[in-house]
Amino acid sequence: MATAFPLLPLTFLPSKISASTSTPQRASLPSIDHKLVISGGRPISGHVPISGSKNSALAVLAGTLCCSSGPVALRGVPDLLDTRTMADVLRSIGARVEAEDRDVLVVDTSDVGVTEPCSEKIGRIRAGFFVLGPLVARFGKAEVAMPGGCRIGLRPVDLYIKGLEALALINREEKVCVYGANGKGLVGGSFHLAYPSVGATETFVMAASMADGVSVLTNAAMEPEVVDLTKFLIACGACIEGAGTSTLVITGRKKLYGAEFTILPDRIEAGTFMAAAAITRSCISLSPVIPPHVAQMTEKLTEAGCKITQIGPSALEVSAVPEVTGGDLQAFNIKTLPYPGFPTDLQAQCMALLTTCVGSSIIEESVFENRMHHGMY
Repeated sequence: MATAFPLLPLTFLPSKISASTSTPQRASLPSIDHKLVISGGRPISGHVPISGSKNSALAVLAGTLCCSSGPVALRGVPDLLDTRTMADVLRSIGARVEAEDRDVLVVDTSDVGVTEPCSEKIGRIRAGFFVLGPLVARFGKAEVAMPGGCRIGLRPVDLYIKGLEALALINREEKVCVYGANGKGLVGGSFHLAYPSVGATETFVMAASMADGVSVLTNAAMEPEVVDLTKFLIACGACIEGAGTSTLVITGRKKLYGAEFTILPDRIEAGTFMAAAAITRSCISLSPVIPPHVAQMTEKLTEAGCKITQIGPSALEVSAVPEVTGGDLQAFNIKTLPYPGFPTDLQAQCMALLTTCVGSSIIEESVFENRMHHGMY
């Protein structure tokens, strides 16, 4: 028989949300564009195959523009609207993008000659802006529309552009027009990120991988998806040192080549199913998973009373059944931070979980200022 879990009211604070049994403050509701109505409260079970990382795949797809000689075979690319849109962005400038299997894309950018990708496609996804760095590095110029993406707060591209200013000249208009030094290409340079932005780090790395000379990026983002992009570029012939640390040293190459590469498992998808198991007080297994990439989620669920067991090198079992937890799950606090802190992309899932836990919880969102709308419905 399905178990019903009581929902605890949410109290709204300026930059925090507290789940407790106190009377909640009333909040205005943002408009709803689309919605799903879900009848839940039922246990789930079985094995969940985890897809390749969407965020990594989007950056790597942009990175294929660095490869002017030979096709790239990408395995583990999830079939999503965002990845399809990114493929269309590449096609709009002359790349060949073909699916060879359910999760394999072959990308050949050898014949790309256009430096202004489709504005309408760029405007659909945030990651569309990633093509800026590779295009200016390869052709000495690029004209890219401002990006779109989900409405979770201000995500300005200032850091992207400032990083490229260390390597090139920039003109700001309705579209960002970038011209390499002397209109010929990029030159190595050093840049310190004021904030460890994932997108700005990836943009700088892709551009610097083909710049003339050595480039140094400090306070770089350390997310697994950034490391995955550097591994891809290295597989294509790039010289990048310090992946996974806050300092990256990139020695530019005149040309990068095609390669085969497998996208890493999606840690956010894995964390979402971990939360689903906890919310429904169920037991499921997940694979492939890289356990260190979900360490923050594992820590919080363990704190709540769940049992997380590693099964082999790339699988986890998540159990929140009463026989394991001993009863109710306990509340815990969250503060979102850049990696290796708790990921902002799992904040909403944990908020849902915490409404079923005993005790008061505080969630502090420090990455995006508008990422609390889900708590207002």
